[in-house]
Amino acid sequence: MKNKSTLILGGVFLLLVVIFLITSINPPEKTKGATALFDGAVKPVIDKIEINSKNKGIVVIEKKNSIWYITKPFEYKASNVAVEQTITGLLNISVDGVISTRQEARDQYDVGDSTGISLKVYSSGNVVLDAVVGKHTVDLTHTYARLSDSNEIVLWRGLFARQVDKDADDWRDKNIYSFNAEDILSYTVKQGKVTKELTLSDTTWVYTENGKEKQIKQAEAKKLINLVATLSCDTFASDDDIPRAAEKQPDTLVSFTVRNGDTHSFNIWTPGENDNNRYLVREIDGDVLFRFYSYRGSQLVIDYEKLKPDEEG
Repeated sequence: MKNKSTLILGGVFLLLVVIFLITSINPPEKTKGATALFDGAVKPVIDKIEINSKNKGIVVIEKKNSIWYITKPFEYKASNVAVEQTITGLLNISVDGVISTRQEARDQYDVGDSTGISLKVYSSGNVVLDAVVGKHTVDLTHTYARLSDSNEIVLWRGLFARQVDKDADDWRDKNIYSFNAEDILSYTVKQGKVTKELTLSDTTWVYTENGKEKQIKQAEAKKLINLVATLSCDTFASDDDIPRAAEKQPDTLVSFTVRNGDTHSFNIWTPGENDNNRYLVREIDGDVLFRFYSYRGSQLVIDYEKLKPDEEG
């Protein structure tokens, strides 16, 4: 009987420990009910976002003449999709409750001035949101946040820290070209003494290698042309890639002609044994070095093994 009582008391103690841990990690809310962060009848037209993260540094994104640009830490066109998704999230944030007003609790939820992500949002030169964004809740449904001039640590629903805490490169527009595939008339790859060319004849793509025609699968040729027409990089060159492009000449020159007669060209550095299958691409007279991984990079240089018809029988 004594052993049974000991087991019961032990079980009760263990249950109390579990309850304590759960409430410590995700304490009960002091809530007044969910309210919209931007609760006016007309929501602000956001045209500038400033993000300052201890891990990613300062990133500023601004709209100029209806186009989004990164203006810090460098100037480059921003990804419209990435920015608009973030703005949609911002404008639809719901405040689901107040967790704490204790200053010592800020670091626990990553909303302290030195631990959180500073987020400033502007509309026509006016600051419409100045907040510190913290970590997400254990159940991944909310984000802890605090307005910069407030002690209230609140729960945000609709935006996670990872949506704003990005490297500057992750905000960049990865598009290189934007054409209709039907407007591309030829595609040429020159590698050393080898010239590979796809030419549109009526509605059929003709492939030649050093002037000698070879049979191809039309569907695969069209896939390549579609890839080039809306070419976008996998990512941008890192500090590890730049010396390679600076020290070595590109081994491949690619050019394609569009229906209006314009020709567009870019260089490719195909990867060596120690280059981790990274293809580097830069437009002729361009400044930006793009990176492609093996699957798409190998298509740009025309891999005939992928174009040739399947063997019969």
